[in-house]
Amino acid sequence: MAIKKKTTVKTPSFEKNNDIKKLSLYITIVNQGQANAVISLLTRIGCSAQFVEVGNGTATKEVYDILGIEDSSKEIVLSLIKSDLASEVSKELDAFFLANKKNRGIGFSIDLTTMIGVKLYRFLTDTL
Repeated sequence: MAIKKKTTVKTPSFEKNNDIKKLSLYITIVNQGQANAVISLLTRIGCSAQFVEVGNGTATKEVYDILGIEDSSKEIVLSLIKSDLASEVSKELDAFFLANKKNRGIGFSIDLTTMIGVKLYRFLTDTL
């Protein structure tokens, strides 16, 4: 009588079936009340995870008066994007800031160099 060996079927790994791209943290600082507009703009482009924080400036009243700043409360939008979308995000934010005088802010990206785990990558890129 012959003994049958159990055969296991290996499922292809995520890396073999999907193109893993570098991620960037895109930080956008806007006036109070504009974070929702920035979030919808970034979601439309393909941003998968976004977080909003409230911030306040720390300059003195004299500096605010010199610069013509009345309100120092800001919203900080932290967004995870694929690095190849950074230039497109910058162009869209430029258009957003130019569309209305009240839309003011700054945006910049920081490349993420290390991430541990495919599941974390899949969660952050919305590919679960």
